[in-house]
Amino acid sequence: MKLAIFVSAIAASLGISSAAPAIIWKSDGSSSSPSHQSEQVDVRSIISSTVGGDHSSSLSAVVFLVGRKADGSEGLTSLASSGNLPGVQEKYNTADSIHYHVNGLESSRTVARDARQIFDGTVVEVSLGEFNRKLTSLAQNTNEIEEKATSKSAQKRKRDISDADVLVVNISPAEENMAVDSSVVAAIDSPAVRNVVLSSIRSVEEVKRARTLLTFQRNAPKSNSPRKVAGRRRLDDEAEGEENNNQNDNEVIYYVNMTPNIFAGILFFLLFVFVANTGLRCMGQIQGQEVFVTKMPTIGREA
Repeated sequence: MKLAIFVSAIAASLGISSAAPAIIWKSDGSSSSPSHQSEQVDVRSIISSTVGGDHSSSLSAVVFLVGRKADGSEGLTSLASSGNLPGVQEKYNTADSIHYHVNGLESSRTVARDARQIFDGTVVEVSLGEFNRKLTSLAQNTNEIEEKATSKSAQKRKRDISDADVLVVNISPAEENMAVDSSVVAAIDSPAVRNVVLSSIRSVEEVKRARTLLTFQRNAPKSNSPRKVAGRRRLDDEAEGEENNNQNDNEVIYYVNMTPNIFAGILFFLLFVFVANTGLRCMGQIQGQEVFVTKMPTIGREA
């Protein structure tokens, strides 16, 4: 029932922000009951608090990311609300923290990139099947047997997964629900895995909203920096020198819609149009004779 309450809380937040949730399990057992975090948190903060530390465990962290549904909505909420994660529901009380709104969950590739920038170990993005084979090899304390028929790229891939410290598991919507549930529970119960994160990729609607907000924030003028007003030009001959030297920050600066050169060009264009129009109209008023004769008058003394 705890997971049902968690899903209902997510559904309430989805009506406003279409949040991407995240559940974190830690093997140190520092928390007796999960802490609920409703404020927005960046995925980098979750990664920095989850991965790292000592390397006594074979895997420092495993991050499960449920992909989007066919309609572009977030997948973990619907997967949990439909009762397809019974094992995760049993492990819900043992979680360290639950976050209801995680920013930055664009894709498994971006999460792996952020983890590489924060963690000094090896971070590999894998599928659910590759993770299960990795967990089986850790349980048997053996390395995966490389077949001779495999290519060099496949062998390199197996070596990277074998040497990985952090795994980002990309769970596609086509995966079997029971396979997802059993894999997450196996990672939580495994002594070789220190931390487990279960989250999902943000919905398409939320990604669009976040990008729109980011564009608005970039184009919005800053009150404490009048030099960066968008769409305005500063009338100052020493603008570049002041920007480079960061001098005279408290002086009064006036802004105009256009520079003197642009204004002079517009005036010259209007003057040119006026003169050309006047000239053409004057030339149009020139008239010649309207009657033409075939016999010209005689030239000579008149009678």
